[in-house]
Amino acid sequence: MMSEYDLGLRFGKQPRKKRPTPERSDLGNPILTMTDKEIFNTFASVIDAPEASPFLKRIAQAGLVAMPEDKALILKSWPYIFMQYGPHTKKYKP
Repeated sequence: MMSEYDLGLRFGKQPRKKRPTPERSDLGNPILTMTDKEIFNTFASVIDAPEASPFLKRIAQAGLVAMPEDKALILKSWPYIFMQYGPHTKKYKP
């Protein structure tokens, strides 16, 4: 059997998108453009959402009392919070 390399399938692939790291944390990350009030309301929306898991609610509680750099770390580590409860969503409560 021929491998992907032999068939030439590996040559047409696009390079992988770079992932954010501590050195390059702002690769198109919309979280960095949120105001403090939007971040607070995002975490509060998670806590108020009946469908949110207890784990996510605890993460959001930690986010409410965290220092600014730790809030950014929480939102970068769990993008689901921003994607499901951020200012652009229906679950967001201003």
